[in-house]
Amino acid sequence: MAWPWQKKEDAPQPEERASAEWGSSAIPLPGMGGGGFYAYTGRYISAESAAGLSAVGSAVRLIAETIGSLPAVVYRGSESNRERAQSAWQYQLIHDRPNMEQSAMEFWTDVASCIEFAGNAYIQKIKAGSRVLELQVVDPMTVKVYRDKDTSEKRFDVTVEGKHYNGMTTSEILHVRGFSVRGGIVGVSPIAEHKQALGVALAAEEYAGRMYANDATPGLAVTVPGNLGRQQAAEMLQVWNSTHQGMANAGKPAILTNGATLNKLGMTMADAELIASRRYGVEEVARIFRIPPAMLGVESRASNISAEEESLRFVRYGLMPRLRRIEMALRADDDLFPAGSDLQPEWLVDGLLRADTQVRYAAYVQARQAGWLSANEIRALENYPPVEGGDQVQQTPVGGAPNATPPATDTQGGAA
Repeated sequence: MAWPWQKKEDAPQPEERASAEWGSSAIPLPGMGGGGFYAYTGRYISAESAAGLSAVGSAVRLIAETIGSLPAVVYRGSESNRERAQSAWQYQLIHDRPNMEQSAMEFWTDVASCIEFAGNAYIQKIKAGSRVLELQVVDPMTVKVYRDKDTSEKRFDVTVEGKHYNGMTTSEILHVRGFSVRGGIVGVSPIAEHKQALGVALAAEEYAGRMYANDATPGLAVTVPGNLGRQQAAEMLQVWNSTHQGMANAGKPAILTNGATLNKLGMTMADAELIASRRYGVEEVARIFRIPPAMLGVESRASNISAEEESLRFVRYGLMPRLRRIEMALRADDDLFPAGSDLQPEWLVDGLLRADTQVRYAAYVQARQAGWLSANEIRALENYPPVEGGDQVQQTPVGGAPNATPPATDTQGGAA
């Protein structure tokens, strides 16, 4: 969709700058596009190259797609009077269809992915008057953020399809800032912040690929006493292959004569170290993105935490801060939620925080018997429809007298 802004002007081309110390400076080298950096290993680290690591790609997809799959709703009111504002246009925009091209799942997945890769997400607000009609994700690598020297307000310079839109305001761009070390105007890219660790992982990936491509180590070696001529060795190898090579010859016994011995060549120390280094690289990625290593395929050898506990920790300490960051950015936007509005956005994570079926149902029984949940409230938590008579809350201990029946009254208002 074309951008509707008219503040277009050609931006000056950036001056090329050489890095003060190649490989260690965050200043891009001449010709370095895409917001990447060089690590000590000499590897160029960018969002694209980092995503090529299976651990990084899996980590970002796990976070982004989990956030995208959660329902984002809008509530009206607060405390006990809070209810879903399904008739509000903000609810339709955030929960159902942020724009004409994307579902809510695709849109919020893109927003979360931008934050994980670039440290920031920028969302274009397409409006008719004061009403926001659509939200569009902007490539964070095309946005430059700064403060107006006169008003100190945040400004955005955006390049879209070769066109430059300078001096955009927060009325046109919604900025969801990621984590910042010093509280700066923009968030820090996890890729840039951890470029050295990712550079080691990328180097190990390349080394493994080249080693397998160039490796000529055989799996077996036949040792014979004395010296064999080239012709004799070739004939012996031909006979061996014709007898034992391939699936059809699997498991056939071998007979060695004239003092020949068969030696199986196992894994070398270098091979073991390479495997260990690649495993360590996955663990480093798990630390960078705050994900349990088991979710990236690395089982912890020292932890006694169950899979359920790890999932709950991931939701509470990994997802909740990310979701809260987006919620607060939406709530602080005056175009979406004006000051004084009783509307507020929120992600629903109850489904991810549920215990297993047996534990959950046991908790429901206790809550029902204790008298603070009705049958229909429990059914609602499990996404079941209400039943007739299910709104009554237990008022007396289970096994005792039933709930008291209100006394009948006569026409004068006294007890019958």
